Amino acid sequence: MDYLSRDKRISVYFNEKNLGFLLNFEKALTLTKGAFIAPCDQDDWWCPTKLKGLHDAIGDHALAYCDSLFMSADGRSLEKRASDVLNMYQGHDPAAFVFSNCISGHAMLIRRSLMERALPFPAGCFHDWWLAFVAVSTEGVVFVPEPWVHYRQHAAAQTDLSGRSRQQRPQVLRLLELSRRRDLISAMADYPSSHRPYFKALLAAWDDWQESWMAPRLVSLLLQRRDSLYFINLRASKRPIMRALRFLWGLKLKRLLNPRRYGHGPKLDTSPMG
Repeated sequence: MDYLSRDKRISVYFNEKNLGFLLNFEKALTLTKGAFIAPCDQDDWWCPTKLKGLHDAIGDHALAYCDSLFMSADGRSLEKRASDVLNMYQGHDPAAFVFSNCISGHAMLIRRSLMERALPFPAGCFHDWWLAFVAVSTEGVVFVPEPWVHYRQHAAAQTDLSGRSRQQRPQVLRLLELSRRRDLISAMADYPSSHRPYFKALLAAWDDWQESWMAPRLVSLLLQRRDSLYFINLRASKRPIMRALRFLWGLKLKRLLNPRRYGHGPKLDTSPMG
């Protein structure tokens, strides 16, 4: 509130009730007024040249983003960048964002037109992941290899790109992860773009995979765009064919062979997203 009295450009808004992380971020975006938007919702450190550098780089693209240097909770450099653990994508193929995301909100500058196309955020999707997907589905994204953000790593952070605290977290249930992946593909299939037929086919094949012993149709679709689908993940990008072939065995067979990992619970939710 002290900054509010010192700078007339600052506004403060309060929600009447808890909206949750995704809807709160969505509301914050709608309250912006500028032609360009740079999310600043974390306790990271920005280089003074970050905003100008991204603005100079964005050109005709929908989104520009920079590299990030990881630092500890108390501000010490961890001597590792986001580009050391991820391949940083730039281009126009949204298939790159089916399995991975390399564009964090703290590192991006977006056009207002992108925000308007991306809202409302699909339920269950991370806001920065969805913004990245919509950006590559339209005017594309550009990457600047300068570490203009020092990305603070907390043990209980929403995301942990560095992998520093992953060993201390409880393991996420595989079925929940697969259900969320299905939600993301469903949202991609609903988004109007020239890539929509591919995502609709991918969604149908994904639903068949969860009810099948074998899933050659899903594997075929994954192989078609394997260079994009597995680009961001460093390990997957080195063996994209092998990654795609992992889906040859349907979920029914995976449950039979590995019940501890995949369980025998109810099938994954295939209803439309709320």
